[in-house]
Amino acid sequence: MFHPASVFHEGERSLHEKLNIKERQHQLGLRMIRDHMPNQHRDFFSKLESVHIGAVDADGHPWAVMRTGAAGFMASPDNKTLSISSHPLPGEPDDLDFAIGAKTSVVGIEFETQRRNRVNATIDAVENDKLSFRVDQSYGNCPKYIQIRHKVPAGPSVPKIPVTSIKLSTADIDQITQADTLMIASRAAELGDDPRAGVDINHRGGMPGFVTVLDDKTLQFPDYKGNSFYNTFGNIHTDKRVGLQFVDFESGTMLNIKGTAELIEDINNGELPLMGRGLRITVQTATRAEGALPIRYKFGAFSERNPNVTP
Repeated sequence: MFHPASVFHEGERSLHEKLNIKERQHQLGLRMIRDHMPNQHRDFFSKLESVHIGAVDADGHPWAVMRTGAAGFMASPDNKTLSISSHPLPGEPDDLDFAIGAKTSVVGIEFETQRRNRVNATIDAVENDKLSFRVDQSYGNCPKYIQIRHKVPAGPSVPKIPVTSIKLSTADIDQITQADTLMIASRAAELGDDPRAGVDINHRGGMPGFVTVLDDKTLQFPDYKGNSFYNTFGNIHTDKRVGLQFVDFESGTMLNIKGTAELIEDINNGELPLMGRGLRITVQTATRAEGALPIRYKFGAFSERNPNVTP
């Protein structure tokens, strides 16, 4: 069960206090963050054909990766369990910790409806390509900044061998600056039994160009107004290591970035509501896997928010 005082860990709470929203977020967190999945979320995951996962490698560095499968490749036999049966996609590190007891995080996004739900969890069973997650925290996220996409036939495609570099290539920079979506994985300083402190994966979106590349080792993006939980920022407050993933949903190219993050103030990039701050990422490695995504989505329309969809 959750700590009676808060559902947030120390890094998140310190930011809430700094921004004078501690009590508001405490009450909101108690209402929104559960130690189990409601049936609506269980059904939601079972219908998806892709999912985003945050996990750490052998050195404890967080990575954002994606897994895919036919509808039903995720299942929830009870409200404390989510299982995923899938193979790693090209470009995923081969030393991610998916052993029993490992902390991980799962975000499902239904692009057609802009629905997004998440589970922070601990792996409690491993069988061949099937991972079983025990729910630590479960909650929905609002549809803000999720771009509408529709699945289209992938057609014949042969993935290229992933290429890893210590800096961004010209193709990497082009993909980043044209992106309207990224996933960011982070972690708390300690990955223990506390259900509040684990691995996190989060969606970031905006108009194409919301991510700025400063040079071939540095990029940054603003923090747009959301639920103010500060899961990512709270983790970075305690551990600066992050993993980013950019996906070109039309070509299937996936770009995985390993790096470190720092909080920057007074950032002004884009036209959406800003929180006055953002993240600057220093790239350690960039792995480019062309054609790695076996499914394809066509861009529908940009939406800051769909008021008809609730988490």
